[in-house]
Amino acid sequence: MTVQIGEVGAVILVIGCLVGYFVFKHSKNTPGPASRSDVVGAIGSAVAVITALVILFGGGSEHREAPAPVPPQTVTVPTTGQR
Repeated sequence: MTVQIGEVGAVILVIGCLVGYFVFKHSKNTPGPASRSDVVGAIGSAVAVITALVILFGGGSEHREAPAPVPPQTVTVPTTGQR
């Protein structure tokens, strides 16, 4: 199965990933020489940036037409003539 992403959506995703990467590299979880980068903060900031950009730019959504409505089906039951 192939999932196609529009150009705007791909750019938004790349920007969010880059922001998350830089937050991960430049943040500290705890003070001290043996501290590591904050993974939760990086993921949270990437999600926040992606969400804000999707709201601002629409996420690359095209104007798609709704599918045509299905006409109602009628069911006929044959009668046997007996009651």
